[in-house]
Amino acid sequence: MDKRRPKPLLLALVAVAGCTSGGTADDATDVMAPSTTEGVSGTQAAPSQFAAAGASAPAAQVAPTLTPQATATPSVGAAANPPVVPASGAVPVTPTAETETMAAVPGAPISKDCEGFPLEGLVYSPGGTVLPNKCAPFHATNNNPYAVRCVDAWRWFKTQFMGDNYCVLPPTPGKGTQLGHHPQGEEDAWFKAVSTGDMSGYEMSAITAAGDGWVLDPADEEERNINIRQANEGGNYWRTYNRMRGGSHHMIAGTTSSTDTFKWGPGGIEIGGGGGRVPGSQRPDDNRPGSPEIPAEDVGLYSPISENITVVYNMHHFNPTDKPILKEAWQNLWFTENATQQLGGVSGLAFDQVAGVFAQPGQIADIHYSTTAPGDVRIVSLFGHRHAWTTNFSVWVERGGMAAAAPEIIYQSFDWFDEPTYQYNSEVKNPAISWQTRSDGAHSGILNLKAGDELHFNCHIEYTEERAKEENSPVTPAQNGPLRFANQAFTAEMCILFGSAVGSNGSPARQGAVPDFAKAR
Repeated sequence: MDKRRPKPLLLALVAVAGCTSGGTADDATDVMAPSTTEGVSGTQAAPSQFAAAGASAPAAQVAPTLTPQATATPSVGAAANPPVVPASGAVPVTPTAETETMAAVPGAPISKDCEGFPLEGLVYSPGGTVLPNKCAPFHATNNNPYAVRCVDAWRWFKTQFMGDNYCVLPPTPGKGTQLGHHPQGEEDAWFKAVSTGDMSGYEMSAITAAGDGWVLDPADEEERNINIRQANEGGNYWRTYNRMRGGSHHMIAGTTSSTDTFKWGPGGIEIGGGGGRVPGSQRPDDNRPGSPEIPAEDVGLYSPISENITVVYNMHHFNPTDKPILKEAWQNLWFTENATQQLGGVSGLAFDQVAGVFAQPGQIADIHYSTTAPGDVRIVSLFGHRHAWTTNFSVWVERGGMAAAAPEIIYQSFDWFDEPTYQYNSEVKNPAISWQTRSDGAHSGILNLKAGDELHFNCHIEYTEERAKEENSPVTPAQNGPLRFANQAFTAEMCILFGSAVGSNGSPARQGAVPDFAKAR
């Protein structure tokens, strides 16, 4: 099955069941496979954009949903032949593309025989090195002590919506904090109810009472904002594990000073007011680091967050299923004890896109930008954001600005449904780059830039009738007209390079011709 192509407007989710393993019949409604977002990322079984509820969705790479069911077989990340477990109960494994993609669609909760520590009734994620499922390797999404799945600890956690398996228990108090948005209310309303077994807030009548906008109907698409008061601890954090239910194409989050909260309103990136940096996501499971240990070179990196902030969430959702989807997200932020170097961001949004035209109907175009490093930079993570008309998102480095030298490809993705985030460190091994076979991949290892090095990125856009048929687009280029910048999957485009870095990579400037690998089809 080609995971990139939704059926006209709606994805036949049932087909997902035939493309994945380890799930139940109910898992087919989850559409997404956990990726590794800020971490190791590999092929996923289902469209990454529409993360399913149970599986958790968008998989940030789309992820299929996981509906908890009683079973004696370990479903979370369990391989067909579980590895031998050391006496400690932990399975130390260096993350690779293989371990990250295993069990993309876990089904039932972890069995008693495979519990690395007591799970039933657990209230907080403990962190540490002992895995929740001792019968399987570490998996940043499915088997992670820093993001224990609600379905593994709260056997009562089951809703009518996709993405139940993306829900995670918050960090232990004093060691981290959890942000998020839920129909139960603001601050600690969700936790106080659900952690004690009260699931009434997920009934449709309660969601409707919470206000308009929490549910998106089949075939609908929208970009909206909501401001949420949090009851969070403050501190300096490094580990982050973001989770969203299926159907979200992105979550851009930041602090705001607005007092108008808990209402879904018009979309727009309106972030300000202090309080520190809030991690966003472009897939249901976004993990940093994608390894059980913090890489040595990342020790000391941090982002600050103030206590009791109000977060503005800019959310782009579209629903390819035949059932309503729920807008909900969880964000685990773990404090670091050694905060010495504040993390910065990668500058990759050129504002000339906002007013310009990407392509005319029938046109094939390359939207190519580059930034020049003013000094030493270490790229920590990258991801390329785009929509359905981009067939190839490529990032490369030209050392010293020497275009004549062979460019170093450091990120490449071909499936707009499954937009990976890759980390560049000594722990995570990314999938190998193979543009000849159109396989997503990235540079592995620490990635440093020197002054004068150029960081290039390109969106190869095919705004054609052929592409419309390939992606089952609800509109053709001729019907849609000029392709412009906006938050719509099929009627608009974007070409943005996001990421994190130590140091500044400079500001993006539009460039011309691109290497063959950047327009490979």
